[in-house]
Amino acid sequence: MRSMIALPYLVLQWLRQSAIGARRRDRTARYLLWSVIAGVANAAMLALATSFVLFLWAVGLWWLGLAMTAVLVVPVIASAAIRLVLVPAGYHRLAYQAALYSRPGPDPAAYALCVAAWAARDGVAVAWVSAQRDARRPLGDAEVAATALLAAGRGDAATARELLRSLAMLVEDHPAVRELAGEWLACDAAERGAWHEPIYPTGEDPRPTGEAVGAPTPRARLSPIDPTRASWPATPLTYLLEGIAARHTGAAGAPSARELWARWLVAPRRRTTRALVVEALAAAAPVRRESPAEAPAAADPAPLPCAVAAHLAIDARPITAETLASAVRAWDAALGDDTTRLWLARRALELDAPLGAVERAIRDVASAVTDHLARVADAAQLGAPPGARGAVGGGLARRLRHGRLDALEAAFSRWAERRHDNTRHPSIDEWREFIALWTAYGAAVAAGGLELRRLAFPHAFSKGSNMAAWLWNKREEYALSHAISRWLLDEALAVGDTEAIELGHRNCELAVPTRLGRIQP
Repeated sequence: MRSMIALPYLVLQWLRQSAIGARRRDRTARYLLWSVIAGVANAAMLALATSFVLFLWAVGLWWLGLAMTAVLVVPVIASAAIRLVLVPAGYHRLAYQAALYSRPGPDPAAYALCVAAWAARDGVAVAWVSAQRDARRPLGDAEVAATALLAAGRGDAATARELLRSLAMLVEDHPAVRELAGEWLACDAAERGAWHEPIYPTGEDPRPTGEAVGAPTPRARLSPIDPTRASWPATPLTYLLEGIAARHTGAAGAPSARELWARWLVAPRRRTTRALVVEALAAAAPVRRESPAEAPAAADPAPLPCAVAAHLAIDARPITAETLASAVRAWDAALGDDTTRLWLARRALELDAPLGAVERAIRDVASAVTDHLARVADAAQLGAPPGARGAVGGGLARRLRHGRLDALEAAFSRWAERRHDNTRHPSIDEWREFIALWTAYGAAVAAGGLELRRLAFPHAFSKGSNMAAWLWNKREEYALSHAISRWLLDEALAVGDTEAIELGHRNCELAVPTRLGRIQP
């Protein structure tokens, strides 16, 4: 009897795991087929296991029936119980144990840790999950994801978002953990209406700098998500939200109405997501709207009033790269215009000003305007307009470049000093410190362009290489060290530093010890 039950159960289990594995590698229409196969196999396993348990109870072997329930039934229903009961109720310990039983793959404690963090609702639960996380060394993707989910539980969605996106940098890859991370990011993006994010899972916005976040994105800029560039596999809910996002953004290859409804059928929470599907199907494809025709400007407007008007427009509405560039161009034109100089010269004569008052006034105005524009641009993480060479444009470029460069160098120096402060920081704190620097560096070079990137890289490479070596040799945080080395290599390739490229290749070729074995990048 046992062999009659065990053999088909094991075959069904193999079929289910194979279908889930194939689904994780596929984001085409076959995803739906694999999902159906996995669901049917799961239902058959549950029916077979339940029948066997009931048979044991019927013949009086209730104690064996209880054991078989734990061995055969619980692993089948564990995932559903986690999502529908344990996490919503905040039963973090039960969720942890259920995740261990759910057969998530190698290193089941990694997925269990994330599920417990997902279910944590109070200080006691957070402390328990944090203790479990800190006991796992070296740090990997599960520990980072668990920290992110704890942050989300206390309402810090921005930190959770940043940490989950950083998983793409870590070579250790637990598919069940990445699925959970990707699903949280997709749900978060849907809640905020940031529909470009499920298409671009690491959070990059395909719009040109300065375009409003809520603006429709032209179809040509987006493409359907590619499994080879996805940072994590998709759960059925993630796959549905990606399809909805593709419809909202007008991505090339967006699913048809029939395919979107098919995705909805295999996804959970159908009562909640139905409205999202209807909304996505009703949304018209984004159309490029032509800018409204502007009223004809007065002939030869005075440059100085135009500059003042452009400057006031910056404070009147959210600044974009276009409005900043417009103000810079207007001020450079005004301060270099003969009409402005003539007006200043007349005022100087009327006021009996000393010799050189005109040039001094122009320098003072340029300095004051540059100071204000630099503060505004810094707050909005904008760079100086390309090609600006006038009194305001050139000064703004220098001010932003030097200010951001100084801030980056100081931040990298403080980071490197952590090696010598005689304090053993938790591994997750080391990762969070690096991610904060990585984010600041990316924002600065995005605003400052290639010139700032080339100036900032040598200091970042020096400090980052030392930290990567220290984390590998002294702290045995191999995945963290490899992520830093990989980022430094990418930056070296971007700026063309041949010596750094050679060293980076040597560092990144090292096999990385993880709980999943030694991973050869």
